[in-house]
Amino acid sequence: MLYPLSYEGVPIQYKAPRTASRHSQCSPPEDTRTRRHYRSYNVRMSIYIDPPTWPAHGTVFSHLISDASLAELHEFAAAAGISERAFDRDHYDVPAHLYDELVRAGAKELSGAELTRTLIASGLRIPLKERPEKIRPRLLRAWEAAFAPRLNTPRLKHVEAHAELRTQLTAQVAELGESLLQAWEQPHRAYHHSGHLSQMLANLDRLYAHRTQGSTPLALVLAAWFHDAVYEGAPGEDERRSEQLANTSLEPLVTAGLLDGDELQMVSLLVRATATHELPESADLPAGYERADIQFFLDADMAILAADSTRYRRYLRGVRSEYSHFDDEAFRAGRTTFLRSILGRKRIFLSEQALQLWEEPARANLQAELSEWVQDPQGLLQALAS
Repeated sequence: MLYPLSYEGVPIQYKAPRTASRHSQCSPPEDTRTRRHYRSYNVRMSIYIDPPTWPAHGTVFSHLISDASLAELHEFAAAAGISERAFDRDHYDVPAHLYDELVRAGAKELSGAELTRTLIASGLRIPLKERPEKIRPRLLRAWEAAFAPRLNTPRLKHVEAHAELRTQLTAQVAELGESLLQAWEQPHRAYHHSGHLSQMLANLDRLYAHRTQGSTPLALVLAAWFHDAVYEGAPGEDERRSEQLANTSLEPLVTAGLLDGDELQMVSLLVRATATHELPESADLPAGYERADIQFFLDADMAILAADSTRYRRYLRGVRSEYSHFDDEAFRAGRTTFLRSILGRKRIFLSEQALQLWEEPARANLQAELSEWVQDPQGLLQALAS
C-alpha cells in the first residue's frame, strides 16, 4: 500500500482533523428550501445537460455535468432539489420532467455526444474501467479463472474424493472472491478500491509478459487481491490485518492441496512488503521465487504514479477524499513530505522493466505536483475538492 501521507509505513501525525461529508468540500448551498430557489449562475456558468433520452424506471433521463468542478455541480444540483442519490461519480441522472426547469436555471444544452466530449475534456470523467460496479463481473471471472487450472487438475489431496472436493473448493473459492471484492468496494475508498486492484493485476501481467513463464504467478495474483483488503488509513496496521486475513483465508486451500505452503508464504511476504515498499533479504524468499517477483509486485502497486496527467489528477483527487479527515494544511504538509521522499530516491521503481516503463513519467508527475503545492497550494486544493 502506498500511503500518500506517510513514508515507509510510518504515519505522519497531524492535528486539526475535519469532518468529512459525502462530497468532502463539495457541500450544498444553504438555500435549498424549494426546487426553484436557485443561486445565480450568470457568471462563469459551466453546468451542462443533454436531452432526456436514457430510459430507466418508466421515464427517460438526462445527464447533468460540470466542465469545471464537482463542487459547482453539487451546488447547482442541491439548489435544484436534486437528491444526492442521483449522483453517479461524475454526473447527475435527472428525469425528463426537470429538463426545462434546469435549462431555465442556467444549465447549457448539449447533445449527448457533445456532453460526453465536454466531460472527458474537463478531466472529471470517471472511465468505466475505474467504476467498481462496472468491473465487478470481470474481476470475479478473473479470480475464478486464476484457480481453474488447479481445480480441473487432479493434484488435490485425497484424490479418491477429487470430484466432490473440487465442487466444494470451487464454491469456497467463489465465496472468498466475493468477500474480498466487497471489501474492495467499501464506500470510503476513493482510490484504493477495486479499480486499483484491476489496474494492479493488469500491471503485473504487463511486467510478466516478457518473463519465461509469460503469466503472473498465482501467489502474486492472490497477494494483489489481499494487499489492500483491509484499508482504514492506518499505515502498518492495515497491512498487518491484510496479511492476517490472507493467512486465515488461504490456509484451508493449502490444507486441501489447492495451494502450496510456499505460495502462501509468498502471499504473506508480499502483503507485508507493501507497508514499506522495501525488498526483504533473499534468504527470506520461499522456494521457487526470486527478488524480481517482489520487485514486480511493488512496482505494479506504484505504477499509478506514472499515469497520464488526467488519470494522475483523478488519483490525487481520490487520495484527498480518503484523507478528508485532515484539514487542508495538514494534507498539504503530509503530501509534500511524501513527494520529496519519493523524488529523493535514486530510483522509484525496483525492476528494470518498470524502470523503463514508468520511471520518467512518474518523476514528471511527482515533480509537477510538488511544484503546484509550492506555487499555488490553494489552487490545487480547490481543484482536488472538485
